[in-house]
Amino acid sequence: MKKIKNFLLFLFLISYPFLCFISCTFDNEEDLLEEFYCDTIDVVYNDLTYIFSDICTACHSEVFSYIDEIKMDSYDNVKSSINTGLVWPAINHLDGVSPMPDNLPKLQECDLNKIGVWINAGMPNI
Repeated sequence: MKKIKNFLLFLFLISYPFLCFISCTFDNEEDLLEEFYCDTIDVVYNDLTYIFSDICTACHSEVFSYIDEIKMDSYDNVKSSINTGLVWPAINHLDGVSPMPDNLPKLQECDLNKIGVWINAGMPNI
């Protein structure tokens, strides 16, 4: 029994460095997500509702409307809120504004790109 245990330990010690070497070859997030494509073509409001409803409306809705009446619970409210000029700097964590979402990490770069494209296209609803 002791020989088997020693053999298994020996096998583990020999194979462990090899397994560590081949287990992950990505050095950074960009390499890991190399195949990811961020579609920013023809972005409309419905393409962004997952951001607004899942993240923003927890604090910015008809029930909860914080600073300057920013509401993100409908197309009209999102558009009006963005037109205040406060939303874009906040979600991009620019100096001079409270970074949004509050107490959460900054939105993913792809989501920010989609919102920027949508704003620059005139915030189309359909």
